[in-house]
Amino acid sequence: MSKLYTLDEKLLTGTPEIRIGDKCYPVDNRQKTVKKLMKLNLTEESDQMDEALKLAFGSGFKEIDALNLPFPAYQQLFELVMAAVTGEEPEEIAARFQGKKDQ
Repeated sequence: MSKLYTLDEKLLTGTPEIRIGDKCYPVDNRQKTVKKLMKLNLTEESDQMDEALKLAFGSGFKEIDALNLPFPAYQQLFELVMAAVTGEEPEEIAARFQGKKDQ
């Protein structure tokens, strides 16, 4: 069974995919990709976030980037990707990043 996350944080299926609008984008949660993601300095700097999304979405990143999402939606997308690759709930990831903002 695959997992499908949406920008409204609803988990719909079991393989990591994220739906933006009407389109679903698969998320690469393979071991080597996740290790590369974890090596990034995953702060809220957009260059690092871009790199993480490129790793996670592969060729789908160009299409997502072209959407020119509002930054809050982009941040939420990043959090959804991290949830998809780690198997955590989106709320746990969001809380972790909120905790870093408060420090």
